Amino acid sequence: MNPTSAPPPVDVAPTGRTRRLVTKPAFVEALEERIGRALPLHPHVLSAGKLLLVTPVLLYVLATAPPGPLKPALLVGLFMVFGLFDYLDGVVARAQDKESWFGRFWDRACDYPLLLGVSYFSADVIPTGLLLAKLALDGILLVLFLMDKGSTENRIRTTISVTTLFVLMLVSEDLGGRLITPRLVTQLLVVNILFNATVALYHLKVLQKRFIADALSFGNLVCGGFSMLAAARGRPDLSLLFLLVGGALDGVDGAAARRWGGTRFGVYSDDIADGVNYGIAPGVALYFGLEGATGAILGIFYAVFTISRLVFFTLHKEGADPNYFAGVPSTIGGIITLCALIAFPTEEAFVGFAVGLACLHMVSFETQHRHLGRALFEKPMRAAFALPFVLLFLVGYRFWGPAPAALALLSVCLLYAFLPTVRSFRRVLAPRESAG
Repeated sequence: MNPTSAPPPVDVAPTGRTRRLVTKPAFVEALEERIGRALPLHPHVLSAGKLLLVTPVLLYVLATAPPGPLKPALLVGLFMVFGLFDYLDGVVARAQDKESWFGRFWDRACDYPLLLGVSYFSADVIPTGLLLAKLALDGILLVLFLMDKGSTENRIRTTISVTTLFVLMLVSEDLGGRLITPRLVTQLLVVNILFNATVALYHLKVLQKRFIADALSFGNLVCGGFSMLAAARGRPDLSLLFLLVGGALDGVDGAAARRWGGTRFGVYSDDIADGVNYGIAPGVALYFGLEGATGAILGIFYAVFTISRLVFFTLHKEGADPNYFAGVPSTIGGIITLCALIAFPTEEAFVGFAVGLACLHMVSFETQHRHLGRALFEKPMRAAFALPFVLLFLVGYRFWGPAPAALALLSVCLLYAFLPTVRSFRRVLAPRESAG
């Protein structure tokens, strides 16, 4: 498809409802249909329940309840009730065909007072400027919807906003413990602000659909720059984190380009971003992590092999199966390298062995590795099952430090790298075992 041509009208399904990028499983939709038809309440009433019943009680508990074991339970319970009302009003509206412009506006308007109150109580621990930016952007998005220049239906934005609101509530009362710290909440709030700003610019037509893929590639490139900066400051764990975030953006930009098209510079910007984030950044981390000639040699060696792998992949992209990689993708190579550097910072021989292993798998072009992103999102339930592993990795990193978490991630990546080879041996040995 010509990347500069207008994409086909795939935003609206034949039923008139908006088609989602990630669809719900059929059994979930069937269950929601049954629940929505069984509830005798109008969706506007459920939205009003959030505003008039749950929000005042929750803010009252935040303001007056004394510290103690009962207060966290009350706050979490009330927030869950708030979320249940928020979920059910949409379920009822869809099941009973009562979706309307006013209903979407009323639903979002009923969320705003709780956000305003929680922001007030968290102002002592979270920068006030960020809280005001969050409130202003949420208000701007609501005004844009009133002006028919936007939509309130955005699952990603809703998920980020609800998560941000929940952790703001916890950190305002110092209930997050070691896991949910003011610093972590501040970082999440920045992500929320950036995402909302992007959505607002899109609705104002400053950003267009065909620029989305390029913007995601640029985000991958920025992550590569921050990855190198973190490595130079002696933080290979943060360097790995930026590589993972860049990898997530890299996985989404292809889907965005296929759905909304792109510009003629899109392919080149994607290749440059991959080269920086997966090739040069891990090479820089090796240089600073292993001092002396060893770090320089390994860093140059790895960067050259990774960029060679990317050049090969680019030249053979047209005839390749999009569901498989020829050789291990450079993202996995970068993860193997950085995880080895984090888990074994003083073992130069082992780090060198891991680098050689990663390079060997990346240039093994006859070996076909499954595209993990497409394998996960072909069926939404696969992505749902992957989420607990991501949360487990983050919790392990938080409580046991970067080395054990990096070792676990390294094991998973090595399993992925060797799996096609193991399968090939099994296919070769199977006829002999049958004959024997």
